[in-house]
Amino acid sequence: MNYTNSSRKTVLSDYEHNPLIRLVFACGAGYIMLHLAKIVIFMWGQVPVLESTRYFYDKILVHFALQPIDGMLQHPWTILTYMFTGLGFFKLFTSMVWLLLFGNVMQQLTGKSEVVPLFLLSNIVGGIAFVALQQYFPLAGYDKMFVGADAAILGLALGGIVLAPKYKVYFTSNLAIPLWGLVVVYVILNIVVLYGTKNYPLAGLSVVGALTGMIYARMMKGGIKLGELTNRNWARMMKGFMPKKKSVLEDKDEIRYDLDSILDKINEKGMRSLTKGEKEFLQHHNDQ
Repeated sequence: MNYTNSSRKTVLSDYEHNPLIRLVFACGAGYIMLHLAKIVIFMWGQVPVLESTRYFYDKILVHFALQPIDGMLQHPWTILTYMFTGLGFFKLFTSMVWLLLFGNVMQQLTGKSEVVPLFLLSNIVGGIAFVALQQYFPLAGYDKMFVGADAAILGLALGGIVLAPKYKVYFTSNLAIPLWGLVVVYVILNIVVLYGTKNYPLAGLSVVGALTGMIYARMMKGGIKLGELTNRNWARMMKGFMPKKKSVLEDKDEIRYDLDSILDKINEKGMRSLTKGEKEFLQHHNDQ
């Protein structure tokens, strides 16, 4: 696949049916639900005010956050839940802005099928690194727990650089900033935040997430597209549970849907991305 070096689509272009936007909303929904639980604890009145924060961490957050290995063995599902929430609103907001920014780059370069798999893989591998590093660099207090999508943000950023080193992000039709420049800004901000904290597990989470994104992008350049493979296998599996689809000539709505899908694919990946059957289908309806 020929990865272009820039796209004049803005960050919020083509937001409808956008898996990246759904990821952002999922993270926001997780944050809201977690903090609603915190508010309930404060208003409940059954827990003393001075102990309510401890109660929140020990009884609620422990079911969502990454934590040392003994806690992970009791709550293994947190390797998936931790990436869909946050603690501080400002931290969550800035993280979602960066996720939207770098995720949009990857989506413009590869299409919509690769963003969610890379998001999940970067966070899972980064989360494992966070847990493993706590064996050697244990954190004190509640720093030992972590929630956030930091690993995926760097995974998407470095993946985009691997695919298109000269890519420029267009915020408007005239304002463009090189992707590498934005990544440098993000890394510097993280270094400033982590400097002096000795939070090596969190630093390791970010580094491993970035490396995962780079490897993922290298695989894509080599023709291995995990997102497309996953979607294809999922579609095959679900096909056995779905009623047989009518012929495309039997239903005008289905014909419209198929044509729209093919046109979307051409818009995202070009004519070369069409299968032989899709080209024949398109030629058939052009002749009518």
